[in-house]
This record gives sequence, C-alpha cells and structure tokens, in this order.
Amino acid sequence: MKKAFFSILVVLSLSPIMSYADREDTPKIAVASNGKDAKSAMIGSKADRCPYYLIFGGTGELTEVVGNPYKDVQSGAGPQTAVFLADKGVTVIIAETFGDKMITAMRSNNTDYFQLNGTVIDAVRKVLSPGNRILVKLDRNLNPDSYESYKKLINIEPNGKKREYVLFTVKKGKDKVAAMFLSPASEKGRSTLRLDENMWLYIPNVGKPIRITSLQSVVGGVFNNSDILRLDYAAEYFVEKMEEPGDKEKSSDKKELSDKYILHLRAKTKAVAYDKLKMWVDKDTILPVRIECLTEASMLIKTIYYKKTEDFGDKIVRPSVIETDSPLYKGYKSVMIFAKIKKRTFKDEVFTLTFMPNLESLR
Repeated sequence: MKKAFFSILVVLSLSPIMSYADREDTPKIAVASNGKDAKSAMIGSKADRCPYYLIFGGTGELTEVVGNPYKDVQSGAGPQTAVFLADKGVTVIIAETFGDKMITAMRSNNTDYFQLNGTVIDAVRKVLSPGNRILVKLDRNLNPDSYESYKKLINIEPNGKKREYVLFTVKKGKDKVAAMFLSPASEKGRSTLRLDENMWLYIPNVGKPIRITSLQSVVGGVFNNSDILRLDYAAEYFVEKMEEPGDKEKSSDKKELSDKYILHLRAKTKAVAYDKLKMWVDKDTILPVRIECLTEASMLIKTIYYKKTEDFGDKIVRPSVIETDSPLYKGYKSVMIFAKIKKRTFKDEVFTLTFMPNLESLR
C-alpha cells in the first residue's frame, strides 16, 4: 500500500508533462541512483558504478528499482550496464557522468543519454518536458532518420568575394554522417566522416583519413565541421528551459512569443561545439527560425538563420537555406543551400574509415 501511494505521488509531481507523454514513442527512462527511494534519491555520479537504477515510464511513474549487477566488475562495467538496461527496454539513461565505452554501447543500442545532476525526480521531469519533446520532433521535421542530400556551401568575404563547394551527404540514425566533395575540382574526391563527436577528413593523395575537430572547418568560412556534419540536435543537447506563447510576462523576448517557442539548450557533454544554444522555433511547423550559439558564459559565437521553407517531397518540408554570421568574423557570412533531400537506408559499413574513398559509389 505504501509503495502504491508513493507511486501516485511521483506521478502527481510530474503531472504538468503527462499530456506530452501519450505518444507511441514515449521513452522508458533509467536513472542512475545511490538509493532506492525516488522521492529523495540523488542522481548517481557514475553511470557504470552506481548501485541502483530507478526506471520510469513515459508518464513519469516509477515502474521498477533494479540493482546494477556490473557495479563491482573489474572491467567493461559501462558497456555491460548499457546492454543490461537496453534489454529491459530502456531508451533513455540519466547519470552525472558516462564513460566513453558506455556512450559507444548506448549509441549502438539507440539509447539516448543525459548528463544531469540533482534529484532523480527533477531529472525525469526535465527529460519528459514539453521542450525536449519539441526538440525531438524538430529533428525529424528537419531531416528523416536516414537520408541522402546535396548541398552547396558558399563562403562570402567582406569584399563580396565568394568561394563555393558542393557536397553529397549521407546520414544514418543519430550519430553517423558522411559527406563527399563534388566541386570545386581542387576538392573533388575529398570526404568527411562523423561518428558521434569523432570526425575525420580523407584526402586522396594523402591516402588515409586524418582526425579533425568540430570547431575546425574543412571549407573555411563561418560554418564549422559540427555545422556541416550536423547530428540531431536532441543527440547533443537537452532543453533546460522553454518559453512559449502565453509566457510573455516572463520572457525577455516578448515580441517573439506570439508564434514561436524559445528553447534554451545545454550540451549533454563537453565534447560538442557549443556549450549552449538559444533556439527560436515556429510553433506551427516545429521548425527552427534562428539559433544563437553560445559559450558557457553566454557569449555569442554565431547566429544561424533558417530560411525559404521548401517541399522536398515524401513529406519533407523544411528550410532550404541556412545562413550564418558571427561577431568573431565581422563582415563574413556563410550560406548552406539544400538542393535535394531524400529518404534512403544505408548499411553501417558506409560509415567507416575504410569506406571513405568509396562514397562516390553511393550516388
């Protein structure tokens, strides 16, 4: 009776978000915890070594408390814990920190993760918040889960001089993106690969892929490699706060809230290009309008603008032009123009270092 009463309390404490949880894709959330009591438990500091996992359903109800069977093993605790939870149907894992091997295992199982601290219940409320649901929908509105596309990148200097590049891009799931240069002639045959936060550049006359970073740019200009090889936003960020129509008295952007949501995003890990994002989202289409990319101290790095919504067919309706400028590069601008986006499935071998010289075969 006591357990049943407590479960009711947990659900009631999360009631503001339940209207967003009646969808087929509702998550099953496992939170690393140092205790069994969801009301008072704090999030475990290490995902692979915490003594317990508290598992919640998509409406925020506590469904199970399980001990971590791998917390004391000498090696491989992270990957084994990830598989253990995936076998229980868990789709989201929350902890203060994750090891690289556990992150790799979660990615391979299509398990999302959040690095949060504080109480277990607050973490569940944050993951199930309307803002995070909107962000997931926005990702799917921008791109299919797996697709190919052609795009042109244009770097514009203060004197008006332009440099153009055409790329063929393929993406699979949350964390696999590859692209090949079609022009100019000096770049033709080069290819890039992104697996989660790891990136490589293949240059034919070098003969082997070389490591690149998210903040570098293979084409120069204001877009960096993270922008060019963009993953799902929800794969890298979570929504800390959402402002919406009706919140005008609380908002610093009152004029923006008549037809937009404003999402305040924070990076899930320190490995991503930007610590924070401020994203304006059209409330009718659930598509981005503008994004400010910020440092941890909220210093503006660049602003990204989404323009000219176009119907690409097969229910893909999204902005066809993305522009960016930066106070760090005054007078410079970069533009990304999409000419084609098409749903397509790929084998995992396409997203490997050995396949980088063979991306042309996919066209």
